[in-house]
Parts: sequence; structure tokens; C-alpha cells
Amino acid sequence: MSLAEQNPPLGKICTLKHTPRAIIFFFDGWLSVSSSVLGAIRELQNRGYIVEVFITRPIIDILPAVLPESVIVHEHVPRTRAIMAPALEWLRRRRMKRLSQVSSTDNVRRGNMRLRAIAKGIREFLEVPQFALFCWRRVRIPDLAIAVDMNSLAAMDFVLPRTVPFLYWGLEVTMLGEVRDPFTRWMKLHELKRLNEARAVINQGPVRRALLEQDLGMPIARYVEVPNAPSQPMPEDLADNFFTSRLPIPPDSWIVLHSGFISTSLLSLEIAGTVATWPKDFVLVYHERQLRDPREPYIQAVRDAGGERTFFSLNPVPIADVDRVYAGADIGLVCYETAELNKTLAWASSGKLPYYLRHGMPIIIVTPECPSLISDWQCGVWVVDVSQLSKALATIASDYAGYSQRARKAYKAIYDFSAAFERLEAAICSEAEREF
Repeated sequence: MSLAEQNPPLGKICTLKHTPRAIIFFFDGWLSVSSSVLGAIRELQNRGYIVEVFITRPIIDILPAVLPESVIVHEHVPRTRAIMAPALEWLRRRRMKRLSQVSSTDNVRRGNMRLRAIAKGIREFLEVPQFALFCWRRVRIPDLAIAVDMNSLAAMDFVLPRTVPFLYWGLEVTMLGEVRDPFTRWMKLHELKRLNEARAVINQGPVRRALLEQDLGMPIARYVEVPNAPSQPMPEDLADNFFTSRLPIPPDSWIVLHSGFISTSLLSLEIAGTVATWPKDFVLVYHERQLRDPREPYIQAVRDAGGERTFFSLNPVPIADVDRVYAGADIGLVCYETAELNKTLAWASSGKLPYYLRHGMPIIIVTPECPSLISDWQCGVWVVDVSQLSKALATIASDYAGYSQRARKAYKAIYDFSAAFERLEAAICSEAEREF
């Protein structure tokens, strides 16, 4: 029996006689750090699909995605990028230098958020049409399409006829009331128009679903929750010395991991400023997912704020090897700024969170309201502000084995990507059967 026969293609194309083809449109291009999208590619291939991916080269330098050779990737580099890149980089460095000299109060964060929104709106106004034209010149009509977020949806609808069945894969949430420019507003309204026309709408949790439905004004007809989690099993016999073999960390230290960008959005400077109050055996490690220059003003400010118990791992690893990183730490931090709604809820779709849990790492989530993950599973500690980190660390240390065990249980119950994809397949096939 062939692989395609073992895992029939999704939806009504189960009846197709030819090899099915799927196209994923991912304008933002964060393919190498988007676990769920990588998982979708693998699951589609396991069901006999030929998979093509259209992406825009990310605006920052991150490692490329490691994909099977049979996956066809079309990467677009906008022509305006060469013109805009120097100006955007100058503005970024100037902003980061200024923010490295202050503690980011809510007022500072809101100002920072407005600048980011304006820059993002200008970039997408220039680049989304270019991306759509790039796709149009190369695309062949597929049996299934997947649009990742509303900018990709806009491009997809320029390229493909409306008769092509599609999935809407949401990684970001943009509320209509937060939109500050006409082009983004048009994309948001287009998203709302198309949500209930999708074969399925995929998101990462009930809170994000509620926000989409708030703008939509009605329930989403075909909603499926798929976690932004790794799709492959955890490697066996992982060493726990990833950081201790690379950094001068004192023996027997508790390693607290801040994974992801070293950024104002992730409260990196504020967290570092609390390390002096932590229990003496705890150290903080920042692990980046992009190659960073340690001489950057913001990184220097974080280093100065954290002192001798703060360490930096500035060389990213491919996502296929990232389990080695998490195996080397004891506790995971999930912290995002709260001035912007998407950032406030980012913990729910955070790519690092499932990795923390599957390695049995208790978590500390900094957010205004207690997440259900914490209240239901007791796999970590919730705090409102980074000033409470010291107490949270002591609480976890007092019952580390219990927190670790509950973290693994939460991962198995919530972040099983293959099971979630099977639910997605069942929902799509059920909808297709109703159409016949």
C-alpha cells in the first residue's frame, strides 16, 4: 500500500486520481522558526502531497529552514528591500540604542509599538503586492492552498481562483481597532470576509479564537486548534550540557532560559535587571534565534543590567537541533510586552513554550492574567511583573520534580502536533462530505 493510500489526502481531493499538490503562502517568511508550518509540510508529504512553499526572505538574518529535498521553495526578495534596508536598519539601531538607556515603561512601549506598526504598514504596502506578483508568475493551480496570516491571504487571493480549497493558518492576531494604516485595515477586512469561506481556520488557542470572532461578529464556522509545536519526536539520549560546555556557568547552577530574540518585545532588559535579586544559585541565559553582534547597544545594556550571573548564547542552531538547547536548561521564561494585544497573547502561540514543556522544564509566564495552562496544569508559575521572578524561581525550586512532571503531562495533552493535524484532517473531510 502506498503512503498516499495509507494517509488519504485532505478533503474532497481524496477522490483525485493524480498526485495532489499543496501550496503554502507565507509572506513573513519565518519558516525556519515556525514549528507548526514545518509540521504541516511534513504531514502533507506523509499524505502523498507534492508541497510548494512561497515565502518572502525575512527582514532579519535567521537560519534557513531544513526541509526535505522534495519540497519546492520559492523565496522572494522584494526589490524595494535594497532601498529600504539601510534606512530601516539605521532606525532600528537608533531605537534600540535609545531603549537600552531606559526601562521600558508602558508609555515607552506604546510609543515603540506605534513606530513598529507604522514601519510594518509601510513595508507590507510595498512588499505584499510584489510578493503576490512573484507568486502569480510561478504558481500552478494546486489542489489545496494554505495562507499563513492575513498578508499571505491577500497575496493568495490575487494569485488563485476562489474555487481552490484553502486553509487559513493564523500565527498572528491583529485586532481591527489597533490598525493604524489603510493597507493593513484593508487586509484585516479581507481576512474577516474570507474566514468562514476557508475549509478550516487554524489557530493556537481559545483566547485567540475569541479575538477573531470578536472582530468577525459571529462564530468561526470551521475552527481547528493546532499548536505551534514540533511535529517530530524528541531525540533520545540528549546531553544536558549545551550551555555549561559553552559558557563559564558555575557548577550546580540552576539555568533559567530566555529563548528567542533579545528584544524590548521580550522584556530582555527588564528581566536582566532582576537577576541580582534571584536566589544565589540561579543564572540567566539568553539564547538567540538570529546571529547577533555582542557589541550592539541593547545587548550591552542587557549584559550590564544582568551582571556576572547573566550569560549569552548568540549563535542560533537549526530547528532540527534545537532540542539540544532546551535539554541544557532547568526553567523557561515566557515574557512578552503588554502594550500591544498580539504581544500580550504571544505566549499562547510561542514556539519555545512547547519545547520547554516537552523537556520537563517548569515555566514562568509574565502576563496580566493567569493563563489556563498554569491554572489547569500547575506546570509553572504565573507572575504579573518581572519583579516577581525571584519569588517564582524559589517556588519552583521547592517542588521542582512535581512541576517538571506536570510540564511533561501538559505537553503530551496539549501540544501533540500529529494528533491535532489528524483532527484538522477529520474536520476538512467532514466538510467535504457535506458538500457532495
